[in-house]
Amino acid sequence: MQINLLSGGSRSTAPADRARRYLYFKIGSSAGTKFDMIPPIAQSHPSESLTSFLTALERVGIPREKRDTISARADTVAAAPAGEQFVAAVFAFAAAVDDVTDALREHSVGDEFDWFALADLIGRIFLIVRALWPDDPTAECATMRASLFALSERLDVPSSVLSEIQKFAVMRLPTATVEEFADAAIRVQELCYRLL
Repeated sequence: MQINLLSGGSRSTAPADRARRYLYFKIGSSAGTKFDMIPPIAQSHPSESLTSFLTALERVGIPREKRDTISARADTVAAAPAGEQFVAAVFAFAAAVDDVTDALREHSVGDEFDWFALADLIGRIFLIVRALWPDDPTAECATMRASLFALSERLDVPSSVLSEIQKFAVMRLPTATVEEFADAAIRVQELCYRLL
């Protein structure tokens, strides 16, 4: 059975528009959890997630030099010895990924950038909660959670989707287990992918 999640929305459902929204959300998901694309979290280099991320950037028109910089920074992480050099390489990679944000905004049409920002915020909040659990992450992610809630209100989505995003944004933290929070993040992400 196929559920029509688009009923009630007024935004364009042209295949090309939907494909670009999907790409923007996919890029945002990768950007938000950027460290998952590089060693030691990614088991190979280049990882499948990094390759997919770079391909998606190319498809939405991000300039080659920005994509090449991300790839070069990932290579540096993969080759860096443990210690300060590795940490510096990871931060340089993160900065290169974050550097595409303005280009994504410039290349976006309609609400595409909002979908990038939505996925990026979900990913960033997830990383912070995962890193700090079982401690309370409020100081580190309160602004992001408020931004996620406000952003959800700008999206032209069915009320059921809006409700799920907002429940995630105000979810009581820390959760009983880190898996509980991870499951909530994945549930919202999958709901958005199905919508797109």
